[in-house]
Amino acid sequence: MASASQITNPLGAQVIGDGGTPRTFTATAREVISGGFLVQVSGATNDVGSDVSSFANGDIQVIGAQDVKLCNGIALNNAGSNELVTVATRGDYLMNAGAIVSGGALVSHNASGAVGNLLATGSTAVTNLDNASIGRAKTTSASGTSSFALVSLNI
Repeated sequence: MASASQITNPLGAQVIGDGGTPRTFTATAREVISGGFLVQVSGATNDVGSDVSSFANGDIQVIGAQDVKLCNGIALNNAGSNELVTVATRGDYLMNAGAIVSGGALVSHNASGAVGNLLATGSTAVTNLDNASIGRAKTTSASGTSSFALVSLNI
């Protein structure tokens, strides 16, 4: 289930540019998904077979991105549970800043629909990334529920 505290753009997914070629896929929402939610593929298994001819819209199932290490794109439309949703994996979107966003920096999401600079953690010379990069910031923003940044998704 998506976090009850999803802090996304209240206007839904606001596409600024799609890189010239839409990079989307159609999935089945396993829960209510609002346009603008970051989503991840669900934990369901055996969604697809080995034959392309058997692949159909909705074979991929998504839920709201609840794990900072997982994200497959941004929902472009509202969808109820078991309805189809279009998910974009690339393009420029206005996204809520849940932490400081620096223009040009890699960004990650916070599992509540907002983005911030991607930070490395660890005390050794070789560090592990806790969060996954979902793109790069094109503008700078402070953190806040009404603060937004232009993010170029590249998932």
